[in-house]
Amino acid sequence: MADIVFCADDFTGASDTLATLARGGKSARLYLSPPRLSDHPEIKGLDAIGVATSLRAETVENGIRHMDNLVAGLATAGGKIHHFKVCSTFDSAPDTGNIAQVADRFAKGINAGWQAIIGGQPSLGRYCLFGNLFAAAGDGNIHRIDRHPVMRNHPVTPMKEADLRRHLGAQGWPDIGLIDVTMIRRGLLFLTTEIRKRLAAGEKQTLFDVGEHHDLEIIGLAFRAIAADTNILCVGASSVAQILTATNGKTALQPTEPTAHQTRRTGPVLAFAGSRSSLTAQQVAATRLCEKVEINPADLIDDTRFAHKVETCRDMLLGNRHVLATLGDDAAHGIGGHELARASARFIAAVLSQAPVGFLAIAGGDTSSLAVLELPIDSLSFVTDFDRGVPVIRAHSTNPQLDGLEMILKGGQMGSADIFDRVVSRIENPHRS
Repeated sequence: MADIVFCADDFTGASDTLATLARGGKSARLYLSPPRLSDHPEIKGLDAIGVATSLRAETVENGIRHMDNLVAGLATAGGKIHHFKVCSTFDSAPDTGNIAQVADRFAKGINAGWQAIIGGQPSLGRYCLFGNLFAAAGDGNIHRIDRHPVMRNHPVTPMKEADLRRHLGAQGWPDIGLIDVTMIRRGLLFLTTEIRKRLAAGEKQTLFDVGEHHDLEIIGLAFRAIAADTNILCVGASSVAQILTATNGKTALQPTEPTAHQTRRTGPVLAFAGSRSSLTAQQVAATRLCEKVEINPADLIDDTRFAHKVETCRDMLLGNRHVLATLGDDAAHGIGGHELARASARFIAAVLSQAPVGFLAIAGGDTSSLAVLELPIDSLSFVTDFDRGVPVIRAHSTNPQLDGLEMILKGGQMGSADIFDRVVSRIENPHRS
């Protein structure tokens, strides 16, 4: 059975966790539902198994129902430590993407008596200090999350509270304990003793500060000691994968470029920018190597206009031209954020069904998640690092048009300004990437 089992609330974060585990020496595969050995014999040799979902975009009722359907499979996959992967910015709300109530169902299903919340991921510029979350913006400046130029204006789950205890308390966890950075830096023995003291007192959820990578290493050692006699559900970003691999003694895996029977695909790039973040807007503006097709929200809900835009992209791709489809910022469309992401996902799937591509790039967490779920893909594996928090992953499918397709799924705040042009360069100059 796998040593680590994780369930991610979206696909962009899931791919980053997959990459983090691979870098830490773990053989890992990401599935779209809990895998059964009879269907996926490869899982016998895996150290880590992940399941990617669209929970982040779901209502609390649907999220609870979704987790109830998943958790039996997650429980039988193995692991003394399970990971509920959430966004590193913790953007969520009581009614959409509710972390606390869905995590409770996860914990109950795996018989985990304690939920440990890892508050930061320094490798992505995310820091939790005295319970408050801070995040770097695209220009590198660090902001308290409720003052972050992107996250305070998120179209679905804007962050209005920086204290994660208050933020998650509003979602159903009113009594979260805090182990702050001063406690962590007193060392492993103190930290392990403090955790055991909290557990004996009946504490069910504990938030951990993270200010630097060494904090993660100490937390990881403590968790391995606690896991000897306690099932743990860790809640947090890919920093959870970092704490579980930081001290395992295994050699980090090298990037897995295609083997002889799995040659890198050729063909044009299909990119879709569904995120409304200012960084994604900069990335679209900086793109020079793709032909841009603007998609208005109304194009996605009118059948005739939808078909026309699909044909436009299809014809460009069949002509071996790289395409960047961008979602226009028409505030008058009246479509909810989740429905817009779902319509965008259907659009991407429709284009892929009509034109073979060499690489797929999607910007937008909700759009990425829903797009992959629209496609007949069985699982995803790590290929190589591409940008901070943005790995290249490979699709595995019984559909030959999708099997072996490489892609990046990136959140709106991730990636360099020239990321789409770099994707094109990877296709056009394969020996240089």
